[in-house]
Amino acid sequence: MNRTIWIIAFIFLTASTGVHALPQDALQELDEKPSADTKKATEDEGEDLAELTVPGEPHELLEGTVGEWDLTILVWSAPDTEPAESSGTASARWILGERFVETTYEGEVMGRPFEALKIEGFEKATEEYVTTWRDNLGTYTMIFRGRCGGTCETRTMTAEFLDPVSSAQLTIKGVTTLTEEEGYSYESFIVTPDGGEFKNMELVAERRSP
Repeated sequence: MNRTIWIIAFIFLTASTGVHALPQDALQELDEKPSADTKKATEDEGEDLAELTVPGEPHELLEGTVGEWDLTILVWSAPDTEPAESSGTASARWILGERFVETTYEGEVMGRPFEALKIEGFEKATEEYVTTWRDNLGTYTMIFRGRCGGTCETRTMTAEFLDPVSSAQLTIKGVTTLTEEEGYSYESFIVTPDGGEFKNMELVAERRSP
């Protein structure tokens, strides 16, 4: 149907501009049904696209952070300083048909109330884990991308971040590590222009007893 509409539009255009229209046999050839090979290729494309929408094994590896957690929060304000320690909680659940894990954080950072929202997933088209991070300490959205192998016990991801104070473009590295004690840690590093790293935050999560 769409091909027929296109042919009609082409005939009208060529007639109005003085260009000779296609011969009748050429028009009939354009309107023929697609070949078996073309039909098979279209079906394969449809199957490939459908496969990209279905969660797979990489999504299952996100299960390790799902649940209710008690947090120890460590924050470093500058290199070579002692961290400020506080406590908080985290709650993580599957959303959108177990395609993403949504985690909400609550606690206190440097004497201020702290809230954050993290959404993690696996992008099958790029074969990358993708995380968005937002918190009440700013109006930014950080988008992390990264990969991991095997059981994905350690997942390293990076994001570009505009420092609102210095207006400098920074790279943030986030490392999530699953532990044997039914917990996990999340470490945040600021990557300096010379390639060095400054650890500015760590969250240590311990699964909350039922």
